[in-house]
Amino acid sequence: MKQLPAATVRLLSSSQIITSVVSVVKELIENSLDAGATSIDVKLENYGFDKIEVRDNGEGIKAVDAPVMAMKYYTSKINSHEDLENLTTYGFRGEALGSICCVAEVLITTRTAADNFSTQYVLDGSGHILSQKPSHLGQGSHSVTQAGLQWHHLGSLQPLPPRLK
Repeated sequence: MKQLPAATVRLLSSSQIITSVVSVVKELIENSLDAGATSIDVKLENYGFDKIEVRDNGEGIKAVDAPVMAMKYYTSKINSHEDLENLTTYGFRGEALGSICCVAEVLITTRTAADNFSTQYVLDGSGHILSQKPSHLGQGSHSVTQAGLQWHHLGSLQPLPPRLK
């Protein structure tokens, strides 16, 4: 026996959360609702296999939280397991964005009420910020997954094989 590489472990654990285009959209909508959004727009290209866009007017992500916004198991919802008794949000585990990053190219554009402008972040497969730049979008968040439900392997995009049943 041997231990799997970290990238393989991330991909396999993400496939438990992100199983389809529907699960990506569900996770992003739940993030929007947890951020207090009253308006959520969803756009799909090629039924979501090429591109999924979710735009909301929620609170946005604070700049100080941006470096860990898509890191697995980072969350603003709970501090310890005792908090699980009083959940009032859809998400709390800190897995959604990190799992989506493992299977798709992700861009997040966000702005809080305190920000003068929005910032667009390009994330890598581990949820780390590759680049960021100012953007013109309003308050809230705009999540884009490109290349649908695919994963990075040796610089190319390949579909994740289905699990045998």
